[in-house]
Amino acid sequence: MTSDCTIHWPDLEARLGHVFARRDLLAAALTHSSYVAENAAPGIPESQRLEFLGDAVLSLVAAEWLVAHCAGWREGTLTKVRSRLTNATTLARVARRLQLEECLRWGRGLAQQTGRARHKPLADSLEALLGALWLDGGLPVVRAVFRTWFADEIHAALAAGSDDNPKGNLQELLQKNHDPAPHYEVITQDGPPHAPHFVCAVFCGDRQLGEGAGPSKREAEVNAARAALRRLHEQTGEHLLN
Repeated sequence: MTSDCTIHWPDLEARLGHVFARRDLLAAALTHSSYVAENAAPGIPESQRLEFLGDAVLSLVAAEWLVAHCAGWREGTLTKVRSRLTNATTLARVARRLQLEECLRWGRGLAQQTGRARHKPLADSLEALLGALWLDGGLPVVRAVFRTWFADEIHAALAAGSDDNPKGNLQELLQKNHDPAPHYEVITQDGPPHAPHFVCAVFCGDRQLGEGAGPSKREAEVNAARAALRRLHEQTGEHLLN
């Protein structure tokens, strides 16, 4: 974008729920290094140092949220889910949701590119913005932005993050909510002996939580637990994000 992009900055602040007291931080976060390279002049702020800070701040906020809301998850699972929440693909999606592209000062070459060519620059710019938010408003502001604008990514990561032990994580989630332990039932079993096909359902009391299929009873149960976790996270996601 050109310098005209500054007209969009107040709208961005409204979406973020934060008006910058230090306008220099906002300007720096939204000024890509490619713009600085093409407009070599003293005093032009740029975002790279804020990217470094924002990367650390996002990692902290994501880790804090996961520890608070995913009791019982092992360190390896927490690390894997945090990685999903903070990688470049996720950040680019969130940046587009925030309409960050229209707010950025980019070099002419980058401004003319589209699609995946802007993927990493968008991710970097969002990190810079998070770093600026932390410096200007502190951790509460970054937490609020994370809960609001990463909500879809959080739901997706929660559903996928327990893949290493779906049955164990389902049991821990139900125990946390003081619900009965899950139990599994084979719904159907067919196919020839050398290629059987099982369909299993998982129940909490009389309530069916999910259903899954597989070439063995164990795999069908695992897939049923995975389906149940997705369903429960969808149902409770709004509560979890508060």
